[in-house]
Amino acid sequence: MRIGMVTLGCDKNTVDNEYLAGLLGRDGHAVEVADPARPPDVVVITTCGFIQAARDQSLEAIAEWSRVRARSGTRLGVIGCLAQRSREDLLRRYPDIDFLAGVGEFHKVARLVAGEQRSRFLADTAPESATWNLGAQSPAANETIEFDDRAFSDDAPRVLVPEALPRTRLERRPHGFLKISDGCNHTCTFCSIPLMKGVYSSVPKAILLDEARRMLDEGIREINVVAQDITKYGFDIEKRFMLPELLDALASLSGEFWIRLFYLYPSTVTTDLIQVMQSHPKIARYLDIPLQHLDPAVLQRMRRPHDRARTMDMLRRIRAELPDCALRTTFIVGFPGETPDEFRTLMDSVREIRFERMGVFTYSREPGTPAADLPNQVTDKVKQRRREKLMKLQSGISAEWAAAQVGTERRVLVESAVPGKPWYVGRSHSEAADIDGVVRVHSETPLAVGDFVTVRITEADVYDLTGEALVPARVDTV
Repeated sequence: MRIGMVTLGCDKNTVDNEYLAGLLGRDGHAVEVADPARPPDVVVITTCGFIQAARDQSLEAIAEWSRVRARSGTRLGVIGCLAQRSREDLLRRYPDIDFLAGVGEFHKVARLVAGEQRSRFLADTAPESATWNLGAQSPAANETIEFDDRAFSDDAPRVLVPEALPRTRLERRPHGFLKISDGCNHTCTFCSIPLMKGVYSSVPKAILLDEARRMLDEGIREINVVAQDITKYGFDIEKRFMLPELLDALASLSGEFWIRLFYLYPSTVTTDLIQVMQSHPKIARYLDIPLQHLDPAVLQRMRRPHDRARTMDMLRRIRAELPDCALRTTFIVGFPGETPDEFRTLMDSVREIRFERMGVFTYSREPGTPAADLPNQVTDKVKQRRREKLMKLQSGISAEWAAAQVGTERRVLVESAVPGKPWYVGRSHSEAADIDGVVRVHSETPLAVGDFVTVRITEADVYDLTGEALVPARVDTV
């Protein structure tokens, strides 16, 4: 069978779809990125249910493939986070869904795709219903979507990888993702991820090292270590933070590559972690630490680490001990009760730390989360105005940082070539794939995707850099 995959949401979904593609490929099926113009025998949509925009995207994809199904006969499968929380409602809305499953059921989903399991979905228990408002931009704006709110009950979701699974990459790029855990034990008041993914579950170190070796053998040159909170890795297994130990083992693998880290919980960025980054040049000097806010009162309402002094000390320590490290963070503006003074504290903190990279989201009111019921909800107009103000501040900081790179030499991973021209697109340690800027590279000497090359930076704009490749004499090695 030809099986098409639609991957929505986070990088963890990308990994899960690669596991599923590997299992299906092992069974003899042809697996590809789904294309409505060339309908496959079966399409599997891996959904996201994190925030309203993600739910809208998932619903639009289901609606599109439902139309494809009507004209082509393609079997339609829906899996992942939105299916985990809303399976009954999705089946009511889209009765032509052929099978539906939640998270972490890789082998069972493979059987559903292959038509070996008769049930349309994996759990027979009826959910306890609540509602998610689809919002004005949704395919059915006047309706609600029901979800199951049994996050930590006996039949709660949990994503486990207790054994090595085959993986098939659906996109050929020189970077890939190593998911070291799934789920989350934090109780952030705005977040629905524990409701969809369950408790924190680390992947055993031996499996991760084997998977990383396979990734390198397949041509991956950047291993992106991902989890909802990578700093907690191993604590559920051995009651200790094992991320530094894992990174030391990964960085000791042979080959030319680097490692990039996503996402670090601010209160568990340890001295051991900083030291292992200092000792291994293969670990990119880049840390993504989602802080969400920097006003103590807002952080308390978020149920996040709210000792601002400790957080600022941690950021200053990184600046001092990893002076070339690019810091990325994300913030939520318009959280319930956020006052002008609290927002000013956030602005002042950003001016002080001067993050190289930053994302800003307006607060999304997620049903089933404690923050949804907090008083003093901020209006959409105020949320958007604050987001624009914070992003304007950040764009100036980013532009100043980029301008300071002109004249420097940076090690760049080549990701693509401009057809017919001596130009290439790559990234240095300061740019993560798909979320940050790029380095545009000029080279009269042909370069290959996956090459590491030293580039002298000649121009800069707000987010992107441009430079000249120093080849062949200056090609770097690790």
